[in-house]
Amino acid sequence: MNDTAAGAPSEESRPSQGAQELEFTWPDYIGWGAMINQARMEADWKGLWDYAIPHLHATKDAVASTEAQLGFRLPESYRNFLLASNGWPYFYLDMTAFSTSDLLSGELHKASQTQLESEECVEAMAADGVIAADHFPVAASLVQTDVALMGKPGTPAEGTVSWVRNGEVIERYDDFLDYYLSMMELNKQETETIRRKDGPKPDGVPHAVIDRPGSPPVFEHARRDDL
Repeated sequence: MNDTAAGAPSEESRPSQGAQELEFTWPDYIGWGAMINQARMEADWKGLWDYAIPHLHATKDAVASTEAQLGFRLPESYRNFLLASNGWPYFYLDMTAFSTSDLLSGELHKASQTQLESEECVEAMAADGVIAADHFPVAASLVQTDVALMGKPGTPAEGTVSWVRNGEVIERYDDFLDYYLSMMELNKQETETIRRKDGPKPDGVPHAVIDRPGSPPVFEHARRDDL
């Protein structure tokens, strides 16, 4: 990842720092991310964004079946994500990290393929030194043109992730974990932006997210200020 790009988050305080010594695993990263998103949800009392909890993990059989239909083994960083959480709606603002089913069909799959195959995306990826057709989507939005594209095995871009928006490569990442951690840092920045803009919720005013039926639960153990 090129941290000199505009808007690139700082590496400070990310769990990847010293992760080998601390033996962080994907369940740890997902739990950390869920706490970050809860903090954003609590700050977002006006309801600017939608929220959801991570899905339960995919089984090894489900992942293997998906790989058989795709015709290739998924890169390890993303494969291990699925084995810990089979997709996560709204994990970063309105972006959804794909589940095994999203990789094969559905609205998100269709929307992301449209972006991947667009002339603008093909030209942007080529200008960035990679081939769009060597990639497959692993995250996308249904309301924006944002899409995260991962390099297929056996290609020069194998395992890397490109974040593309409006025919422009916003950033490239070493692997899915690098992409995920960067999105969580951006989530933290959005939380601070919301807090500065909206301030604390006034007493007696309903929380547009937490007080809405079907909203994600709020866990007391996730109320931390050291994320």
